[in-house]
Amino acid sequence: MKLLVVEDEHSLARLMHLELEHAGFSVDVVHSGHDALRYFAEHHYDCILLDVMLPDLSGFEICRRIRLQASVPILMVTARGQTPDIVAGLELGGDDYIVKPVNFEELTARIRAVTRRNQTREHDAGKLAIQNLCLVIDEFRAEVAGKPLSLSALEFRLLEHFVRNQKLVQSREALLEHVWGIDFRGESNMVDVSVGRLRRKLRQAGSDVDIETIRGVGYVLRDE
Repeated sequence: MKLLVVEDEHSLARLMHLELEHAGFSVDVVHSGHDALRYFAEHHYDCILLDVMLPDLSGFEICRRIRLQASVPILMVTARGQTPDIVAGLELGGDDYIVKPVNFEELTARIRAVTRRNQTREHDAGKLAIQNLCLVIDEFRAEVAGKPLSLSALEFRLLEHFVRNQKLVQSREALLEHVWGIDFRGESNMVDVSVGRLRRKLRQAGSDVDIETIRGVGYVLRDE
């Protein structure tokens, strides 16, 4: 498995390189946003570990640009652990978010988790449809009655999970694990806020499916 590590702190970058290679990964390391985009264009990577605070482009901007071109897993590694930063990274298409200082056992587990999820998505690439809702998985594209439904990357993954598990009640803990990633440390109302926003978009678009709240349990996608 080949990784791209984008980290401007050279001592940490060297340590990450050594630890990840010891864990069995092939690793390229760059120290700036422009180099990250160049390496991404020139090589194939199974996962990108992306610092947020870089000397030229921010990690958020790099994530946004990469996500326009590919669905490669992006794991954001940063000292910025406030909930708004975590939300911003996930909304722009990051698959997971780990806060420094880095625990390398946890980091390795997260890399394997996001790459597993991505391999499952690639295997299932195609279309998912319920009533007048259609998801084009490999293009991160959603439509309601043939019209585009504007979703963030996080909202798309959340809706995809609901569609794949239609009529099965999803607890908040299950959604955090499968959509946000293992051991997400954001605020406890993160799921409620994101589900509420997704529900409004579906209703405004005239979708035949809706997300129902099961009080004290979680949420379920139902077709009307």
